[in-house]
Amino acid sequence: MQWSKLKKRVESFFASSVVGRVELRVTNYRKSHDWEGRAWITIDKEEICNFCTWKYFVEHGKLKRDIQEANNATEWWEPSQRSEYYSAIEQADDILEKQGLVSQYYFEEALETYLQLPIETALASDNFIHRSLAILDRRTGKRRLSEFETRTDEPTVVARLLEFRKSLEGLTEKPPNLGVSADRDPRERGSRPLNTDR
Repeated sequence: MQWSKLKKRVESFFASSVVGRVELRVTNYRKSHDWEGRAWITIDKEEICNFCTWKYFVEHGKLKRDIQEANNATEWWEPSQRSEYYSAIEQADDILEKQGLVSQYYFEEALETYLQLPIETALASDNFIHRSLAILDRRTGKRRLSEFETRTDEPTVVARLLEFRKSLEGLTEKPPNLGVSADRDPRERGSRPLNTDR
């Protein structure tokens, strides 16, 4: 699906309190090999997480090699090492996903599958992008937000978005510290106070 259409469809699920405050963004770099790029999420124009394909490739390669060397499985053509060699790839994927270090492709694929998910499934998903989007979704009301628990093994973006949405819904006493100043001058370019009534 074309990015502009995908972005519009996913953001149409956003609760009215986050519309215009949270944005999903993607770019591709023309001069990079295969036009690789990155995706990111912003709150009030401030980037809170980044899904860079090149960074993912580099970190995945290093981690995969480390796991293969630790398991003594560096030769894929050796039948005795083959299963451990390929298992290291899956292990590296799992570890990096728990750290929130994923590619732009992972992000876009998660957005596409999110469109088909019931909200209960998205909130309970093992995919942290689905859980992040479910927090921002208008189908997630105050009761579900207050009952929602973050997991210790998931990226911090889930907790940051939960804290932000709870503050907008009046479920927390103080505004979240997301690297976005709650009391900055609203006349600054692209800024709005976090507790704006909409």
